[in-house]
Amino acid sequence: MINFDLENTLFCGQSFCWRKEGEFYVAVLNNKVYRINEKSEIEDPFLIHYLDMDFDYQLALSKIRKMDPFLDEAVTKCNEIHILNQDLWETIIGFILSQNNNIKRIEGLYDTLCRTYGNEVEEGYFSFPRPHMLKDVTEEDLRNLKVGFRAPYILDAIKNAQVLLSIEDKDDREADEILQSVKGIGPKVSSCIRLFSLHRLNAFPKDVWIKKIMKLMFEGKDESIFYPYAGLAQQYLFHYARLGYLPEV
Repeated sequence: MINFDLENTLFCGQSFCWRKEGEFYVAVLNNKVYRINEKSEIEDPFLIHYLDMDFDYQLALSKIRKMDPFLDEAVTKCNEIHILNQDLWETIIGFILSQNNNIKRIEGLYDTLCRTYGNEVEEGYFSFPRPHMLKDVTEEDLRNLKVGFRAPYILDAIKNAQVLLSIEDKDDREADEILQSVKGIGPKVSSCIRLFSLHRLNAFPKDVWIKKIMKLMFEGKDESIFYPYAGLAQQYLFHYARLGYLPEV
């Protein structure tokens, strides 16, 4: 049995590959179709790692609660959310697609890339295309898929895929430098990639909502007050605002 908030973990903006099909959440991961729900007994080592089920969230959340009364309330109001350990390449392209976009449209573009360039691993289910599968793609091809201004950013990521995929072994500073050397990847997208793929919990993506929350509730402070769990704290602040508990945001 899954003892955390699976739906909000999968659909809170970390990942763009999951779909709801009847009683199940379905995605192609690691060239395999996974179908899971809250009643699933998760025994597959890959999926245990992907869902971050080996991480001690109770310990982390107990420390986050003590950081600030507002964070304590956010953790209380929100069910337990996990930080996914996603494939690095998929996360890079997913968050390039995320720029000036909403989650539903990002999911649509992500799915279109899979159906156009990925492998069909089961009838109607396609893997995310690896860099070598995209080596001959042109900007026109990508624009025809409706990715818009993000097309040259994706092409630059494809061109620099080898160095991008080397960041798993780099420290945060060097990983950031490599990521931000690619067109269209700035501090926010870089932080998302490090948090949602490399489990760098000090990464603190700052979108419009988070910037407003920080100004409203933590005036004059920065994310260092949340270390060493800044990324996890960010998810609770973001979800708390999405649930409508901060109408000012």
